[in-house]
Amino acid sequence: MVISPGSRNAPLIISFSEHGGFDCLSIPDERVAAFFALGIAQQTRIPVIITCTSGTASLNFAPAIAEAFYQKIPLLVLTADRPVEWIGQGEGQSIRQKQVYANYVKRSYELPQEPETHDDLWSNDRIICEAIDQTTLGVPGPVHINVPLREPLYGRKENISPTFPKIIRTMPVDKSILSVQLRDLTSEWTRTNKKMILCGLSPMVPDTKGGHTQLNEQLARLNADNTVVIFSEVTSNVFTKSSISNFDSLLSAPEIVSGNQKKYSPDLLITLGDSFISKKIKNWIRSNRPPVHWHIGTDNYYLDTFQSLTRSIPLSPHVFFKQWLSFLDDTRQDLSASTITDSFRENWTRLKKFVRIKQRDYLQGIGWSDLRAFHVLLPQLPENTNLHLANSTPIRYAQLFEPRRDITYNANRGVAGIDGSSSTAAGAAFVTGRATTLITGDLSFFYDSNALWHRYLTPLFRIVLINNEGGNIFRFISGPDTTNQLSEFFEAGQQADAEFIARAFKLNYFVADNEEVLKKVIPEFFQMQPNNRPALLEIKTPGIESAKIWRDYFAFLKET
Repeated sequence: MVISPGSRNAPLIISFSEHGGFDCLSIPDERVAAFFALGIAQQTRIPVIITCTSGTASLNFAPAIAEAFYQKIPLLVLTADRPVEWIGQGEGQSIRQKQVYANYVKRSYELPQEPETHDDLWSNDRIICEAIDQTTLGVPGPVHINVPLREPLYGRKENISPTFPKIIRTMPVDKSILSVQLRDLTSEWTRTNKKMILCGLSPMVPDTKGGHTQLNEQLARLNADNTVVIFSEVTSNVFTKSSISNFDSLLSAPEIVSGNQKKYSPDLLITLGDSFISKKIKNWIRSNRPPVHWHIGTDNYYLDTFQSLTRSIPLSPHVFFKQWLSFLDDTRQDLSASTITDSFRENWTRLKKFVRIKQRDYLQGIGWSDLRAFHVLLPQLPENTNLHLANSTPIRYAQLFEPRRDITYNANRGVAGIDGSSSTAAGAAFVTGRATTLITGDLSFFYDSNALWHRYLTPLFRIVLINNEGGNIFRFISGPDTTNQLSEFFEAGQQADAEFIARAFKLNYFVADNEEVLKKVIPEFFQMQPNNRPALLEIKTPGIESAKIWRDYFAFLKET
């Protein structure tokens, strides 16, 4: 339970902290507290409780709740409130909190204000049981309980019944697909020689209940078919031997750009995951819509990102493939039977090799920039690092490079805001105890600097800040650069540095403003610090030059 201090939620604070069955943490900033809790639940998939006082404090939870909703992360949100009769009557620190997160939670509840009768207590207990279950039942996500509390808030002890409240539990069940449906899917599969499996943001942490291990093994089996190509964004954490991750680069190759689309576009698209980082892949598939598209995921709505959806299969991917591959075994159908010589995968593999050479040549010739810094940094991350990538440019730079299979990739790509990246990474570091590295941009870092204002930063937490003095992504995308407002209003140019923020929160501070210094400080930065405190490495890069090198990179790939 992550508690944000307040007075109206005093009964909740006292009750939970004295109960003995909860790990209670105290984080003053509600936005940080909620994202920190999200970081814990993101790693464990076990519900985390957050609680705050009444009024605008509850609104500060909202960004993390929205992110949890779209990432399918279980949070139980307890907001303390004024008595219902005083809402809208000029009472201080009060707003309309009932269903305040209605669009971004699975369910909203309000407890009886003063449960006294047997029926009141029965209703109270039933609501709580249902709310807890709903965080993980079916599609996981956040659930809100508003708790009206009347004064006195302190020194109030009720006679507690020696018996525990009745606990109602919903038993999870496994879904299954009928044999006739599996037969239909198999028929569609075997009719096509161009199949693409596209893996986006995963709703599972790697190896949670063995899900990722199973999925990697299942996709490796599908990869035996040379009519299959697997595209994996880094946040999917699904990487087979021949999967392709840097497809933004591949889609800029001359053979693609010149209009030779049919050779590379799929006839059957299978998508896994809930959101996709690459705008290039979304636009390219929408322009080359496959006649058949299966989306496999636990969404309770049609996720038709690519405007080509023909089948929605509401199962976790590893559960689906387990059933389908078992059906293929039972019917003795061989996925590796294809003997096509100039296969779909071979076409993409040749393109991948071409782009790898072009990228190597380009990187050898560029100067100091964001891209150069990532080229130096990523191979030097410690083994088995839990890597968190902030939104805007860091996640996009990371996608240009081959993923490392020893690294777990995380990002807040449910809503993809810049708020809360540092807090989420700090929560992940706290709960896992693993070496955790956050790579963030300057606007995201300064916006969330209160992420460092609590007692739960771990010694193995590392922050890499790419400071190019503004929101450099607005120099990447077309549009802002054609206006007179680019620097002041889009990029929000700034000249701040992080040294004194690091000092204020007792972080060990390192800085590099060129490649030679960066290579020198990286080993010391990742070592355990003598004072057992986290460390921050500020990498200062030229914003205008970095944006030019980014744009020139894709122009270079297009050259024949």
